[in-house]
Amino acid sequence: MFLLVQVTGLIFPAAGAFAASAQGYGSGEHSAPQSQSHTAQTTTRGTVLEMPAASDAAGQASSPPSARPDTPPRGMTKSRVLARYGKPVSQSGPVGQPPISRWDYPDYRLYFEYDHVLHAVIPDHPEPIAHTEELQTGN
Repeated sequence: MFLLVQVTGLIFPAAGAFAASAQGYGSGEHSAPQSQSHTAQTTTRGTVLEMPAASDAAGQASSPPSARPDTPPRGMTKSRVLARYGKPVSQSGPVGQPPISRWDYPDYRLYFEYDHVLHAVIPDHPEPIAHTEELQTGN
């Protein structure tokens, strides 16, 4: 369940410990003037919006994302890949300059530059996007 609450206006304690009007709070259109007894009165309006969670809206529970298979890290040599992950299903390359070759495993593909892992690609499992906050704020 997703719950969105929007509240406008501020409520101040009756005690004079907070000088709301001196800070600019409570002096808007929603607040009543304070009397000598330090009582503040504020009108507060709000909106509550209840929405079903995405999985509830679809009528089915969402399944947890499948784990990414363990892949060799960038820079690992071909001989170490063979020793740790075994022989690939197929091999392609080398092509171009620098020479790029590809090894296909059942769950992923490895790309090598010369003798070192350049990148591991897992079909249908894109890598997480880095720096998402910067992308959202436009910085």
